[in-house]
Amino acid sequence: MYFIIIWGRTNPIQNSNTMNKELVISVFDKNLEWIDRLNEDVIVTIYRKGDNPKSKFYEIFLKNNVGRDVHTFFYHIVKNYEKLSDFTFFVQDFPFDHWGNLVDVVNNLDNLSTCSLNFGGYYGFHNNQFGSAWTLKPSTQFTNGNVLSCTKSGNPQHTHENLNLDIYWVNFFSSPAPSEYEFIPGGHFVITKEQIKLRQKNFYQKILTFLETENLAPWVIERFECYIFNPNFETIK
Repeated sequence: MYFIIIWGRTNPIQNSNTMNKELVISVFDKNLEWIDRLNEDVIVTIYRKGDNPKSKFYEIFLKNNVGRDVHTFFYHIVKNYEKLSDFTFFVQDFPFDHWGNLVDVVNNLDNLSTCSLNFGGYYGFHNNQFGSAWTLKPSTQFTNGNVLSCTKSGNPQHTHENLNLDIYWVNFFSSPAPSEYEFIPGGHFVITKEQIKLRQKNFYQKILTFLETENLAPWVIERFECYIFNPNFETIK
């Protein structure tokens, strides 16, 4: 059995006549009390890996502990492709060192304008009010936003092993690989269901399988995220 359901806080009932927002959280060991700051109309879906569930909230326990939080995000997309929420927020269990104003954005979509990168219905976030944060630069490949960039090996951020991004790229994309890869560090993002569905479900399943079978996949897919959701980059048929 791939997952088991654990009872806690129930999700709001979705009203098909109104726009809905869903927060998907990949949980390992952090405290989730910050969820109480969310408005009641926000659907909260929590996936836990590692320890047995221990919070008061409704959780889905993923026994297959692979692929880090990135796997959890694409697992949700594949399993819910036919019933996606209008806006889905994908975050780690403690997102605030990557996304300081997360709660404000989830509660009020007007705050989507504070994103680091936007194209179509994709919004990438990297901002915080404590600790350190990567310094982003204006994107040269995507409109309206700031990004990190790296070489095909993952440098300068990923220095302890070669990610071989160009080799993995051709397994997913028919468009030429970029000379440098632009991405949002941490991979926290908001996306509309329309933007997700610009790609077919089998494409996301291919990504999910990669995350389940390749040790380096979470760091590769983090760097591919903006391309995955941007239809200007053609995929392998």
